[in-house]
Amino acid sequence: MAYRTLQAVVLARSEWRENDRILTLVGPETGRVDVLCRGCRKPNSPLMGSAELFTLGEYVLFSGKGREIVHACTVIESFYPLRLDYDRLAYASFVAGTALRAFQPEEPNPHLFILLVRSLKRLAYGYVPPDAAVCAFLLHLSAITGFKPRLNHCVRCGREMLGEGGYLPAEEGGVCCASCGKDMQKRLWISSRELDFLRIVLARGIEKAGDPPDHVPLLVMKEYVQSKIEAKLPDLPEEEKRDPRF
Repeated sequence: MAYRTLQAVVLARSEWRENDRILTLVGPETGRVDVLCRGCRKPNSPLMGSAELFTLGEYVLFSGKGREIVHACTVIESFYPLRLDYDRLAYASFVAGTALRAFQPEEPNPHLFILLVRSLKRLAYGYVPPDAAVCAFLLHLSAITGFKPRLNHCVRCGREMLGEGGYLPAEEGGVCCASCGKDMQKRLWISSRELDFLRIVLARGIEKAGDPPDHVPLLVMKEYVQSKIEAKLPDLPEEEKRDPRF
């Protein structure tokens, strides 16, 4: 039998038979992989922790008859605090569901893997507000997948837009100034403060962005990414309450 070891995060699971689970793992060098974890639902199973959502571990797999099976796992991080805060858990579930749509089977994507792990850490340990952490995740995801939005100049007239707000239509790949965007829907509007936040996050990272605005453009970024990767993303928690424009 062929064995291989991979570092991976559990992004989805489903019950299988009486004591087993099918796990969807994503790794930096392996992309998305579906594996069978036998006996993990038994109370005394050494694989119980390795079969939980969001678990980051070193998985040893061996090839059985048509399916890879978890032979052993060393858990690196369980992100346990996510399970103690429903709001953060809901955001983490959104990140997991979005990452699942971005990872491809057996296709390496180390940058997306690093982004995923860092985003889960931010959500689990409260480094930044959860909506800001997820907004940053979507922004960097757009860049990793080749759809980084243009944020400094109007995509229609080319004018520099520092110090003002604008619209972010997904089909045009960047912000549009108020004058050129008179035909845009109001839900795509991003204020000057929000636009500055996105620029700093994209250039320097969210830890160096300072305090985020009261309303980060999370739903605008969700719509942008959803359009670019051509996949419906999961629902965000209480979407209609998180941004007064929607």
